[in-house]
Amino acid sequence: MKSDELSAIIRKRRSVRVYKSGKVTEKQLNSILEAGRWAPSGANTQPWELVITRDRAKMRRVRQIYDNEWKRRKAEDPVHYKGLKKDYVGDVSILVLVLGDPRTMRVYLTTRQPGDREKLFQASIANAVEHMMLAAASMGLGTVWVSVREEVEPELRELFRVPQPLRLLWIVPIGHARNWPKAKPRRKIAAFTHREIYDSKKLRRDAEIRAWPKE
Repeated sequence: MKSDELSAIIRKRRSVRVYKSGKVTEKQLNSILEAGRWAPSGANTQPWELVITRDRAKMRRVRQIYDNEWKRRKAEDPVHYKGLKKDYVGDVSILVLVLGDPRTMRVYLTTRQPGDREKLFQASIANAVEHMMLAAASMGLGTVWVSVREEVEPELRELFRVPQPLRLLWIVPIGHARNWPKAKPRRKIAAFTHREIYDSKKLRRDAEIRAWPKE
């Protein structure tokens, strides 16, 4: 693959939150998993574990779990809570639960501080997720990164029989996008790059720390 082809796939990837019916084949799934398999990880520990489901009943239950959490959060702060509903987790071909085995952090022999070990652990698993998302995008399939927060983790752990000590980190839906989202604005390279030393003139003001507009 040429660099411009890879760049096109990277730019094509979107966070898809509206899906239509359509199957993701086993061949496509295996290609996506193969991409994740080759992700870099700290000390080559490969700390990821994936639970894959096509079961519609389980997907409906996942949607219900997230919907209940959304309702609780909204009731706590009806005015300011702006969390997005996650109904789409019940509308896709496949759900991938992304787990991490924290015991692999023992192998980081030169990384002594717990915080540094945690960074390397989560970054390693995130690498695999990003690889899989790019592979899916190359096939025209949509994905989105769904956080597993403390409020929903116990029920998800029970539903999918995730044992201790594994950590349940994220869920990645994979399916056919009903509409492919438009690209959101990106900061210019010059705005976030610094040569030799940090350019303090580029440090964003507090008022500039915000979600980027959709258009």
